[in-house]
Amino acid sequence: MITAKSLGLDQLGLTGVVRIERNLPLESLIEDSILHKQGKLGMKGVVMVDTGRYTGRSPKDKYFVREPSSEDHIWWGPVNQPISEEIFDELYRKVVSYYNHASDSNTYVFDGFAGADPDYRIPIRILAKRAWQAHFCHNMFIRPTEEELADFTPEFTILNASPVYNEKYEKHGMHSETFILFHLGRKLILIGGTEYGGKMKKGIFS
Repeated sequence: MITAKSLGLDQLGLTGVVRIERNLPLESLIEDSILHKQGKLGMKGVVMVDTGRYTGRSPKDKYFVREPSSEDHIWWGPVNQPISEEIFDELYRKVVSYYNHASDSNTYVFDGFAGADPDYRIPIRILAKRAWQAHFCHNMFIRPTEEELADFTPEFTILNASPVYNEKYEKHGMHSETFILFHLGRKLILIGGTEYGGKMKKGIFS
């Protein structure tokens, strides 16, 4: 049985996550998407989803924590905007609380690789509450073998909390309730307030 502790999710503060589905096969992800009314089947079995307000990137909502290990390596400006550690931590707690209190729904974990070359690829972990978001990752990134999955340790983690909004964005000096936050020192990415799946891809490729 997969548990938060067996995957090390408790180290992220995710102690209340109980219904964990890790690297489900494509057929199961499609079935869950339809069963939970997250999407519809189109022609030839293609899954169609409505991403709501955002059908593309929201570049003005992307921020990087200004911290010692990375601040001298980032080209700061309107594309790479700085944010404080305190604001990141506040929104991190909000995202963790969302996961811990949504125990009546599945948490989908995708473990895989960004990059094909074994010498340079990055092991990544993406958590999502939507089956179709895990489906997106299943298609976008390189899936591990059973042997690789048995001994998998992520180097980067994305917490996708698309239904979570930052109502205090004006106080925080941010652009909107949507947030895509990078903490390169802790190798964490938070996504909130947008259903657009491409942010998971762009987050890793950034």
